[in-house]
Amino acid sequence: MEISKTGRKHKQARVSHTEEEKQGSKRVSTSKILEVAFWGTIIWGLVRLMAHFLNMTPYGVGAFARPFINIEDENKFASVCLGGIVLFVETAVASFVFSLLFSRIRAWWLGLVYGAGMLVIAGFFFHIGNWEIATLSTEGAWYLTFGLFIGMTIILEQSDENHTWNESTR
Repeated sequence: MEISKTGRKHKQARVSHTEEEKQGSKRVSTSKILEVAFWGTIIWGLVRLMAHFLNMTPYGVGAFARPFINIEDENKFASVCLGGIVLFVETAVASFVFSLLFSRIRAWWLGLVYGAGMLVIAGFFFHIGNWEIATLSTEGAWYLTFGLFIGMTIILEQSDENHTWNESTR
């Protein structure tokens, strides 16, 4: 009797494993993406404010609001608030795109690659060819760590959701 119960458990485990492969892994929920966007905006917005305050980069948080304001107004309080909102939206979109493209691959360095890609895109809009070495290194570090934060958080959340989903199906 004991052997048949154990055999059934192993058979159920094999069936649930093959069903998981057929269905694929669950996507990261929208609430988790918004949570990553919120904390990414808070942490990296503060880092960008400090870097701009210490004259490490000419681009503060208000620089994210440039499509909506004049360049001369980007250091005003309203522009910084609008830039924070734009940074939140950009972080939410970047987190969603990362979860679509890379959430099934568990490699920590994908966040660095993603951050480098975001640096290239931002460099296109902010004329990366005209940057000094100090600005390039600051922006490079900011975007690489920002991409690493998004990548590692989304991959960890995906892994946690798959683990809890697998535990609940057994």
